Parts: sequence; C-alpha cells; structure tokens
Amino acid sequence: MKRPLRILLVEDSEEDVLLLLRVLKDGGFEPVWQRVETAADMGRALAEQKWDLVISDYNMPQFDALEALNILHGSNLDLPFIIVSGKIGEDLAIAAMKSGAHDYLMKDNLSRLMPAVDRELREAADRQKHRSAQEDIRRGKMQWEAVFDSVSDLIIITDTEGRITCCSYADILGRNIGRLFYGEENISSRTFLFPHKFHAAAEEDLVFPLLNGWFSVASYPMNVENEPVGIVFIIRDITKRKRMEEEKRVIDRELLTLYAIAFRLNTKQSLEKIMEDLLFQLHNMLRIEFSCIQTLRHKELKLTASLGLDPELEKVLKSLPVDTPWVKSMLKGKLAKARTPARLLPANVAQAITRVGITAWCTIPLRIGSEVIGVMMVASSAKKSYSDREVFLLTLIANQLAVLIENYTLYDQMREKATELQRSRKALKENLLEVKRANIELDRLNVAKNNFIGMASHELKTPITSIMGGVQFLLKYGGLQMTPEQENILISVYEGIGQLKCLVENLLSISRIEAKEIIPHKKPLRLLVLCKEVYGNFSLPLTGRKITVDFTGAEDEVPVDESLASLAIRNLLENAIKFTPDGGEVQIRGEVLGKKDIVSQSRTIGPFYRNFPKNLSGSCFYRLNVTDNGIGIPAEEQVRIFEKFYGVGDIAYHSSGTSDFMSKGTGLGLSIVRGVMDAHGGLVWVSQRKDANGSVFTLLFPMDSDCL
Repeated sequence: MKRPLRILLVEDSEEDVLLLLRVLKDGGFEPVWQRVETAADMGRALAEQKWDLVISDYNMPQFDALEALNILHGSNLDLPFIIVSGKIGEDLAIAAMKSGAHDYLMKDNLSRLMPAVDRELREAADRQKHRSAQEDIRRGKMQWEAVFDSVSDLIIITDTEGRITCCSYADILGRNIGRLFYGEENISSRTFLFPHKFHAAAEEDLVFPLLNGWFSVASYPMNVENEPVGIVFIIRDITKRKRMEEEKRVIDRELLTLYAIAFRLNTKQSLEKIMEDLLFQLHNMLRIEFSCIQTLRHKELKLTASLGLDPELEKVLKSLPVDTPWVKSMLKGKLAKARTPARLLPANVAQAITRVGITAWCTIPLRIGSEVIGVMMVASSAKKSYSDREVFLLTLIANQLAVLIENYTLYDQMREKATELQRSRKALKENLLEVKRANIELDRLNVAKNNFIGMASHELKTPITSIMGGVQFLLKYGGLQMTPEQENILISVYEGIGQLKCLVENLLSISRIEAKEIIPHKKPLRLLVLCKEVYGNFSLPLTGRKITVDFTGAEDEVPVDESLASLAIRNLLENAIKFTPDGGEVQIRGEVLGKKDIVSQSRTIGPFYRNFPKNLSGSCFYRLNVTDNGIGIPAEEQVRIFEKFYGVGDIAYHSSGTSDFMSKGTGLGLSIVRGVMDAHGGLVWVSQRKDANGSVFTLLFPMDSDCL
C-alpha cells in the first residue's frame, strides 16, 4: 500500500516535476503535491496547507533555493528541505547546507532521491518527538512549580541529610531543615528530621522554638529503587485550629455550667426568684460584679432583677423611657459591649456607673424571634473587655431567659383569656337562640329577594326589549331629520337601555344561580370555537381600541352547556377588554390537563376553594385561560372579586381605554361566572401574570372520559 506524501515542489520546469513525481511513486509514495515558482506562491502554500517535504530547484528565473530556505525558516515550520538541481557547484551546495538545507542531489542522479526522502522524513519525525518530549518536560516542570505556588501549606523537599533541595521560598534552599526550625544549637533538630528513619510516612503536631504557634508536620520518604533519596515535608500552620480546640474545651465547660443553670431554673418558682437565681449563677461563673435584667413594659424599660448594684445605680436603672437613644438601640436587638460605657448611656446612668467604678460592661437583648422584650446587662470594675466567647454564652442564657419570660407572660395572658372565654361562652349560649332565629329570618328574606329579583327581571325584559327596538328603529329607519344633539341623545338612550338590559339579565342569572335552578344541558363543544363566536360580538369595540385577541391551544371537544359557557366566556372577555389598554392584547388559550397537573397548583387554587383538591373529581380536565395585559388585580382582592356586587377599587381600575366599556359594571359578571362553573362541576380562579402586568382568568371544565 502506497504511503501518502504531501510535497511542496519549488520548480519552474513541469517536466522536472513529472520526473520527480514518477520517482516518488515508484518508491512507494502517493504524492499530494503543489508546484510553486515564486516567493509569494511559496509563502501562501506554506500558510494554507500542511506539508511533509519541500523539494526545490536551485536556480529559477524569479528566485532560488536559498531564498526558498529563508521563506521556510520564516514560517517556523520544521520541514525537510532537499535541493534537486541540474547543475550546482560544490561551494554552492555547502552554502545551501549551512543555510539549512537537509540534502542536495543532482537531477541526473535521482536514484539518491528515495533514500534521502526516507531519511529526512524519519529524522523530521525524530525531531518532532524530541520537541514533544521537551514540551512535556517543560509542562511538567510548570505544573510542579504551580503546585508549590498554589498550595497554602509549606512544601519542602530535602536530601537524606536534611539539606533543602526544593521549596517555594528560594532563600532557604540549601539550608538544613532542622536548624531552620529549631536553631543552630538545638539538639532536637535531629529528631525533627528523622522521625521514622524513612520507613514510613509520619505526621505530628509540633511547636517550634523559633516560631509562634502550632504546626502540623507531615513527612513522606522518597525512595528510588528501594534506596532513600530524600524526604517531602508538608508543614501546615494549625495555630488557629489549636486555639479553637482550646476554646471548645472552655465552651464545653461553660455549657455544662449553662446546663446546671437551666436545670435550676425551676419554673414552679416566681419569675422574680428565677431571675435572681440566674444572676447569682452568672456572678459565680463569669466573676461578674454587677448585673441586672430589665423588661419592656408600657413603653418603658423596667428593672426586674439586679445583683451587686448600689441603691443610686438601681434607682436610675429602675425605669428608662423607650425614646432614650441607648434604649432605642437595645430594642432594635443590637448587642453592645464597651470599656467606656459613659459615652453610650444616658447622662444620669453614666454618672452613676462612673461613680461605682464600672469600666467594662455588656448588654444582651432578650429576644423572641425578632421582637425584643428586655435587656440583660453584666458589668465589671476590672480593666477587661468581654470576649466573643463570653458574649456567646451570655446570649445563650439570654435566649433561655427570654423564652422563660415569654412563657410566664403567655401564662398570665392565658389565664386572662380563660376568664374572658368563660364569659364569652355564657354570652354565646344566650345569643345562640337569637342567632338561629335571625338565620331563619335571613333565609326567608333571601328566598323572597330571589323571587322578587327573578319576577322583576322577567317583567322588565319585555319593556326594555320594546324600548331598545323602538330606539333602534328610530335611529336606523325612522327617516327623522334630527340634529346631531338629538341623535346623540337617542344613542345615549340606546346604550343606557343596553346596560339596563345587561343588568336585568345578570340579575336574572344570579337569581337562578342562587335558587339552584340552573341545570346544564351538556353536549360536546369545541370551546375555542365557542370563544371565537363570542369574540364576534366584541369585534367593533376591539377594532376601535386596536386590541388584538389571540386564540391558541387544544380544540378538543368538552361536554358543556353552550348557553351557560357562552355567558361565562362573554363576561370574562368583557372584563379583559375593560382592563386591557388601547393597542393591547388579549390571549385565549385552551389545553387538556390531567388531575396531577391541576393538584400541583394547590397554592394558586386553594384560596378560591377551601376544600381543594377534595372537590376535584375526574381525571381529565380542559383549562381555558383568558389573559389581559392591563393593570392587574391587587392580590388581597383576587378572591373577593367573585362575590356579588363587589368591585375592585374605584372606577380607574375598570377601564384601561379611552372609549367603550368605561363603566364600572354591576359587580355581577364574575359572580355569574362562578355560578356557571359550579353548575358544571368545574373551577374558576384568577392569578397575576408572571411576565408582565395583567391578570389570567382560568376556567377549568371536567371532561367525562379519560383523555390523556
């Protein structure tokens, strides 16, 4: 099988090129070649393609082999360069070899071409391997140095005598590691160097006389062919960890004391007695000289318990108004500790503290959650400051004390509430019979109201229809010569009668809903198609306001009552138009969902139906979303909008346009929608759009058969 060879031929003679190619093919190569005869062509060829070999004539009309060599060197490519010439003197050949040519031969002696090509390709491959090896060595060295530089621990490599041979700190190279850490005359330096005489790795926590703190020293022997050649030391500063361990031991001891305090806080005693015992334990444990507990009562910080305070200091701390700056800071839950308390306290308190010799103090807020119910203060005349550990312990004690005070307060309130509850129960029994009678009367009045509304609605529909028809006839076919003002009056009458008709129809629908007279006659319908039919009734005002309506989603058939479903969709679409600004968009989308998908929205649907998802029957549902991009509905009013006669805010909430649907409405439309969905065994709710302003009204219809 012939070997592929990518060859660049610098030659002005096509015959010589063909001769060279025939020799290479006879020698077992499959040449992929390009001939160039100018310096520019050669530069482009080297830049655009990869080559294995360059064969060049020596003398050419436009440039020669030496210039071709310079071009090759300028490209930074290591390619074999062989000169094949018809005539070349010995001096020129030697000069070419010194310039970087790998071989030269005469065109009348091409039998040397194949051995020369094989040799130069082999040597080029060897040079490439050598460069790769050198690059691997360089990269390995960089990685090794990066390890030294990036690791926070000190890494030291020594020979078998302890002399430092490698380290990230160049100034200690060559020094003895034992003397570096122990000093020149310290005998123990030998024990540091050879903890296990190369048998195994070792790790030990040490303290060095020349350094402050604790250090973890891990040593790992380096062996080559089972012979020790040195040791790797990894030295880590563990002073902080040792201090934390010591601090933990202290905290453990103090927590035991804290447990003893908590155990002795017997809640059967009075609150004042418990506070006195607590302060006594604090004095013994932390060697506190002065302490007190103040609780918040009636907008004042009242002194509840104290120990070690002289009468004058106790007097000024007995009651501090909450508007005092220091008290304000405490009631915000800010912890305070200082060695010069006179600067931070009210003037009279600072004077009393200075007089008794207090120089260090700490106040801890007594908190229940984010609420501050009091302050615990400890103080000392010693020249010290309270450490974070002591403050932490005091905070734990203060938290327990706050819970105890809160429990006592709640207990007192509970007793008061129990007494009040007994009085309320007695009053409740007395009023129960009256409430029952009132409920019976209320039911009677409600039935009478519904009957009256239904009767009045039926009686009003006929004259309203007659008036609307008469006005419409006058406007379209009356042939009356009217002034613009007269025509506007008739138009206003017609629109007013239309609103009155809508009100009567809504009242009739509400009365039927409340009387539970609505029995849906279901048949399979495509709700999106029904939405488009309802949309046709609003095409004129929508066009005037340049509002677009987008219908998307599944067009599955859903079992619904056509007239009731149209009524619900009409009310939602009318609301969407009211809330959508001129030039806005209303989106109507339908999709089929399973029960799991609906139950996963419990957080959204739950506020509208208390027994959700227990009231959800069936396994397959059709969800219809009507989305507007209006001003939205306040979250606190979203549930109430489905109540009768409830309107959101003032009239500004009910129109986003400058014409059409400007009235606030009767407050019955969404109540009717709720009644229609209840009759279908479905759900209705509203939510806020996530991506922009506006609301999303959702109708959920059950589907009688599995559809997923």
